[in-house]
Amino acid sequence: MAQKTVLQKIYFVIIIILILLTLAIVIYTLVNKNKESATQEKFDEAFIGCQMSGGQIATSSCCLSAADYPNTCLIGACGCAPENSHEVNICDCGPDKCFNGSECIDR
Repeated sequence: MAQKTVLQKIYFVIIIILILLTLAIVIYTLVNKNKESATQEKFDEAFIGCQMSGGQIATSSCCLSAADYPNTCLIGACGCAPENSHEVNICDCGPDKCFNGSECIDR
């Protein structure tokens, strides 16, 4: 009889652990989905802002810390050594203009 209650307690603990793991996975998935959604939304805004302000989509070798469509009005985003760089999408605004992360503006 005592053996049966010990087994029941063990099963109960295992079920609780499985429920908690399932909840943790669901929460982790929802949080990451929201992050991806926010990143995609920012990407779409930069892409549209670039084209609407006269820019052309291009690629360039930028610092590893730079994401797509970096602010080219600031110095440094695409000025790293080749071993510290990777290809990203940029907004090429043409001569005497730069992309501020939202649109092409005069330098």
